[in-house]
Amino acid sequence: MLPVHRADPELIAFLQELVRLPSLPGEEGQVAEVVAKKMTALGYDEVRRDAYGSVIGIRRGTAPGKRILFDAHMDVVPATAPETWKFPPFSAQIEGGRIWGRGSSDTKASLAAIVMSVGRLARSDFRGELIVTASVGEEILEGGSLGPILDDLNPDLVVIGEPTGCDLGIGQRGRVRLNFIALGRAAHSSSPDQSQNAVLIAVELVRRIQTLPLPTHPLAGKGLMAPIQISSQPSPSTSTQPYECVIGYDRRLMPGESVESVLGEYHQGLSDLANWKVEIATEGYRTYTGLDLSRPDFHPAWVMKPDSDWVTAALQALRAGGLKPEFFIAPYCTNGSASGGERGIPTLIFGPSGIDQAHIVDESLAIDELARGAAGYAAMAKLLS
Repeated sequence: MLPVHRADPELIAFLQELVRLPSLPGEEGQVAEVVAKKMTALGYDEVRRDAYGSVIGIRRGTAPGKRILFDAHMDVVPATAPETWKFPPFSAQIEGGRIWGRGSSDTKASLAAIVMSVGRLARSDFRGELIVTASVGEEILEGGSLGPILDDLNPDLVVIGEPTGCDLGIGQRGRVRLNFIALGRAAHSSSPDQSQNAVLIAVELVRRIQTLPLPTHPLAGKGLMAPIQISSQPSPSTSTQPYECVIGYDRRLMPGESVESVLGEYHQGLSDLANWKVEIATEGYRTYTGLDLSRPDFHPAWVMKPDSDWVTAALQALRAGGLKPEFFIAPYCTNGSASGGERGIPTLIFGPSGIDQAHIVDESLAIDELARGAAGYAAMAKLLS
């Protein structure tokens, strides 16, 4: 029989403190201060913030070993329709054995559990270096702030803290935001013979896009492609047929896809159509430290081999920590795009709660699940280093 995990009062209180601080992308400063203070109190050897405002804590073991980086993002999505929530979105109310509030599952539970479990390890319990990063802006730009940290610290393994139900993610789908731009010619709406209506061009473009095949992967499944936004120019329009229409798509990527391969598919598959182009959107935001962080909104997929040494060792570690994990491929995108997808660093995903709690009204987390997550992080930190 597996042991029952119980969260201790300090871990619960720390998570509540984090949840009570709203931290939209670019507004994580207060959370960063609380995280840095907790790391210092726990005796991390080094605690600092980088230029973008991510917190970096480092603990060093007494013997040589691997460099393991644990990351969880500090930012949350907006608390939509707060008047409909069971409890105020940033109350961190405890009720029914759960902590309620925006970010409780995605992903401040992972952040609290990582900081506490790594910080509480006896120095003799691990080897090498354990690095904990509380990163900014993941909800806007997955991997954007983690990338510079990885280039600086060069970890051997990255563990991404996201809600996995305490199962082990060994890969993820990626994502890209594509803008298909239909190009027409404007004229007065009463003179259609003088115009080339971009909306009508876009209609045919959308129809053809829907017929193009999407790649598949034996573990990650099938790629997805969904239109999520449409706009036309001029806007606002007064009796003018538009000269431009933009359809934004969210495409979920399979391992092995690149910027060149994705764009090439459409250039080839739609080569017989005229008056259009496709671009990868640029996404970004201003960090709370005042720096602008932007890049193309392309975040590659990645998958580790199920029988690889890292996956085998991580499953063994989690079982030693009293868990019963299964491995899976995350259908969502994470900061792992920067480590596993772009840099080829071995990367795993693990955390308490489930993705079904992310971004919803009445987001919450079972307190016992928080304890299970902390036990899993502690076991990986001890046995993978």
